[in-house]
Amino acid sequence: MEIKKLLYVTDFGEPTYESIETLTEMGKLGLKEIVLFPENPPKELTDRFSDRSINLRGVDGSGPLISRIFEVADKEQVSLIIAHGRKDKEGLLRGSAGRHLMRNTPVPLLFIREDKEGGGHSTRGLFSSVILATDWSDEAGRAWLYIIGIKEIVEVVDIVYVLHEKPTIGEIRRLRERVEEIRKICLEETMDAESHIYAGKTADEIVLASKDYNATMIAMGYKQRGTLKEIFSGNSCYKVLEKSSVPVLIIP
Repeated sequence: MEIKKLLYVTDFGEPTYESIETLTEMGKLGLKEIVLFPENPPKELTDRFSDRSINLRGVDGSGPLISRIFEVADKEQVSLIIAHGRKDKEGLLRGSAGRHLMRNTPVPLLFIREDKEGGGHSTRGLFSSVILATDWSDEAGRAWLYIIGIKEIVEVVDIVYVLHEKPTIGEIRRLRERVEEIRKICLEETMDAESHIYAGKTADEIVLASKDYNATMIAMGYKQRGTLKEIFSGNSCYKVLEKSSVPVLIIP
């Protein structure tokens, strides 16, 4: 899989090199250009990315934020949108903005959390250790195929399925077999992978798994055409985004 161009959106001012340097690992996927919205990058920043053979440039950010993001993504034909925001205020990671982005994004969407003190940057690669949440749905299948497609930058995958009800011994055996099947395919793709079964509330357990396995990212498939009840009550993806301290990758 190639990701030649991505759109990087921030809601808290001019980005620093440290805040986006982990994106340079995507050069292994063919990344050639990062489009910044809504800030124009300083020359020092463009020069540092130029040294990595990546063009960094800004675009006009005037107009309604969310609709403008999608306009730019369509015009620029980007393969990935990265929304980098702070969780201590209303913005890209909270409330209706995050929900709107998830429900309407035409391409995979990566939310990166910035805490109040400006932390949240891992010393490891952004895609080093991925929690892949699965529920056997078509959406989860797309997420799985996406992670396999970017295996050049993924070091380890922890496949997580969350039980909601107490299963029988036979059901547990079948679940383990299904999760193990995914693990075996990842291994065949030369990806280090482990499979796990958790029990409880989906979002809570996925976030717990990310802590248990020191993940750098959570990847989830997302069904954009949900019911009104799902949209207004919030589904697992929304809840994971609200609770997670690591970036969350949404594959529509």
